[in-house]
Order: sequence, then C-alpha cells, then structure tokens
Amino acid sequence: MSEQPSRFRDHAVPQGARAATERTLDATIGLVGEPSDAERSRTLFTEARTATLSTIGVDPAGVPFGSLVAHAVDDAGRPILCLSDLAEHTRNLAADRRASVLVVETGEGDPLALGRATVMGGMVVLEGEERAAALQRYRAAHPGAFYADFADFRIHRLEVAAVRYVGGFGRMSWVDATRYAHAEPDPLRPHRAGIVDHMNDDHADSLLAFCRVLGDRPDTVAARMVDVDRYGFSVLASDGPESGEKALRFVFDEPADTPLAVRTAMVELVRRTRS
Repeated sequence: MSEQPSRFRDHAVPQGARAATERTLDATIGLVGEPSDAERSRTLFTEARTATLSTIGVDPAGVPFGSLVAHAVDDAGRPILCLSDLAEHTRNLAADRRASVLVVETGEGDPLALGRATVMGGMVVLEGEERAAALQRYRAAHPGAFYADFADFRIHRLEVAAVRYVGGFGRMSWVDATRYAHAEPDPLRPHRAGIVDHMNDDHADSLLAFCRVLGDRPDTVAARMVDVDRYGFSVLASDGPESGEKALRFVFDEPADTPLAVRTAMVELVRRTRS
C-alpha cells in the first residue's frame, strides 16, 4: 500500500470502518470482485451530466471560485466543457489554468454517503480537429446545447493530473491519473436500476436463497438488491425486524458487461443454491 498524506490517512471514520478504509486507501487496483476506485470514478464522470468547476479567483484574488457546469468526457475520462468567454470561471482560467471538476452520484438518503469524484489538473482550450471531436462528444451528452455555436463559447478540456475518489463514509483514495485514464466506466450503469428493480420485484426468492446458502445466513427472512455492476451485486439482508440489515456482496464468475450476461450469471447462482 502506498503511503498517503497524514491528513487523509488519519481521517475520522465511523467506528468499525477503519479496517475497510485502510484496505482501500490505495484502491486504484481494487478489491477482488469489486470495481476499482479508478473504475468508480470513471463511471461517475461518464454518468453525470453536470459538475462543479472550481477555479482560482482573480477577484477576490486567490479565493476558490465554484460554479455549475455541464460536461462530457472523452475516451480518457477527461472532462470537456463548453464555456463562455464572459463567464467568471473563464476569466479565472485565463489567469491561472489550474482547476478541478467534481461530480456527485445521484441517490436518496444522506448525501455524504453517496459517491463523488474530483479530477484536478490544468485546463486547455481546444482548437482544430481536437475541438471538433470534443464538441461532438459534448453535443452527444447535451443535445440541447444551442449555445455551443455562439461565438463567445469555447471548448475546454481538463488535463487530469490527480483524482480523488470518495465512496461515502469510510471509503476514500487518491487514484493514479494513469489508472484513471485507462479504467473503463461500468457498462451496466445505464441498466442498473432496471436490473435491481427486476430482481427485487420478480426474483425475491432467489435473493433470499443467495443470502441463506451462498452468503451463509440461513436465518435471512428478507433480502433486497441495492446495487449491481459488471463484477457482482450487493444485497441488504435481514434476519427479522429487530436485526437490522447487513450488506452482502456476491461476485460473478466473470465480468458481466450486458444485462443478458447478468441474467446468465444469476441463473448459475440459482443452480448453485439448489445443488
């Protein structure tokens, strides 16, 4: 495990979560059967359509300035922004191109329990073929972006030098920029909600069997899927109304990149519970 700055190494976490935090402080490779933090960061940036751009202020000088922006990403996960020359953040970038872009996972419950990722580096203005390719990406993400043709709007790209991932309470890491660039966003992300709803609505008995047999929790009386990715899925299991819910992780034999592949993997898990 690589050494991290003490201010992050000693970050306070809920009691009992310290071991998990220590395992994931350098989680760019990832735990077995889970997406790496590089993959999680790429997935967040690919899925999100808006972000917070932070620049170094010109007036007041040196004060961080945050603004809402729409973004797309290229094949290396670099944010692509379409910014007006009249905007305050563009004025700041003209004086100091250092910037960061933050995206946050959407979801219910405590917002601090949701995943978020910040990429940091230098912003560049694209010209020629690079601009044309980036603009095409931006239009695909924001088909209603009429302003992209205005004369005072330019295409910017953040050259990523560092990445910070936070997966909620007790999970955080600095992600190597090269690993981030080469990581793949989770291909199941657009299908996640549909898969979760289908399993909970139509295959609750299978989820119970997974917990009782494969999860070694024979007293489970209720189970609900809460997440799925190419490597596996997460279930909250309960032994009764007074026992609370415990998170269980089930891993596929091999990555499942399509809903059909997930179905095949689930059928295999059902076969194992019955054998």
